[in-house]
Amino acid sequence: MFDHLSLGVRDLDAARRFYDAFFAPLGASIASEKPGEIAYGPGGTAGLFYLYPVEGERVAGLGAHLAFTAETRAAVDAAYASAIANGATTIRAAGPHPDIAAGYYGCVILDPDGNKLEIVAGTMH
Repeated sequence: MFDHLSLGVRDLDAARRFYDAFFAPLGASIASEKPGEIAYGPGGTAGLFYLYPVEGERVAGLGAHLAFTAETRAAVDAAYASAIANGATTIRAAGPHPDIAAGYYGCVILDPDGNKLEIVAGTMH
């Protein structure tokens, strides 16, 4: 359904450090880079997730929520820990959340620009 996703960030270099650490446990890395744009993809292949710099006070998409899948609960935990260590804010800590779904294991954070990110291992249904 999606070709790719893009997020505007205040500081592209800072966002790169954050997303390099965030995506590593999920098996994604930089697929391409050019002035004003960084693309991430599974194993560093085709760009599916793009970052680009924008100016202004409110660069994060208000109400935007991107969810990423993880192969294991350990990958959720590792990505969550990396995100927190690199400036993320916790909305929902990594762990089981049966209030969402019986088999749900995941977390929800805000990246340093205020974009809401979720990592899920297990079922949402």
